[in-house]
Amino acid sequence: MTELLNKLKVDPVTYVESLNSPIGVYLKEKVFQKIAGSEDCLKKELYEKTVSLQSADGSWNQLFVQTANSLWDLSLMGYDLKDPHVKKGLDWLLSIQKYDYGGLSGWIFHSNNRKESRTMRSTFYGEFVPGCTGFYETTYATHLFLAFGLGDIKPIKKTVKSYLQLWGDGNWVCGALCGSNVFRILVEHPLSRDTPQVENGIKFLTLQQTKNGSWVFHNQTLPFYHIFHALSRSKHTMARQQIKNAFPKILRYQNKDGSWGKSAQKKETLTFLTLDALKNIS
Repeated sequence: MTELLNKLKVDPVTYVESLNSPIGVYLKEKVFQKIAGSEDCLKKELYEKTVSLQSADGSWNQLFVQTANSLWDLSLMGYDLKDPHVKKGLDWLLSIQKYDYGGLSGWIFHSNNRKESRTMRSTFYGEFVPGCTGFYETTYATHLFLAFGLGDIKPIKKTVKSYLQLWGDGNWVCGALCGSNVFRILVEHPLSRDTPQVENGIKFLTLQQTKNGSWVFHNQTLPFYHIFHALSRSKHTMARQQIKNAFPKILRYQNKDGSWGKSAQKKETLTFLTLDALKNIS
């Protein structure tokens, strides 16, 4: 990580230290190995604020987006299944599963809340990009169960297997955004990451990568930072080569304060995706 950080035009540590958020806590602790007593206090404060907003049914306002983001925040800060709020949140996610996945043998997570699509598209946060609600919710939920050590439970394994069937020979399902989310899950889940489908997906991305390091599919630019981060989870040589090809763009797009992203809403997420990816490949 030190070698890669030294190649950046601006040291991002000052920006990271200014973040009083779950992402900030994670980056300080996991990427820069800096966690002081004041950060422990911040973590407790953020925890209390997060869980105070949890509804009695375990969700956050009966919305998948808010529930998933809150659970992701708790995982970033190191909370696990021993925490009752984490367990209640995951139980709510299980309660919104549907045994109907377009004719495939798998599970789909969907809250049926009419506000979901609007909330998803107005919230840019986390490792998944807003696309079709079914793909977004299902991939994000699968990721959370894996993050909390429940990636091998039956409903999650069924979902991953259905994605493998849907993915076929590495076809980019649905479109750029949904495909990015499905690819991320297949790359990170132990059941799928070493399969021919994932290898074909990585090969496909190799063909879509342009000279400037971006990925373009059917005249649609794939979400650069999310693909960069997803590929960092793979040890495949083709994935590492694509990361190498994309790194000059990472250098060009870094802000003067050491972050990535232009809008305030996107800065934290894009900086997380970049620095966590560099950690993954170090």
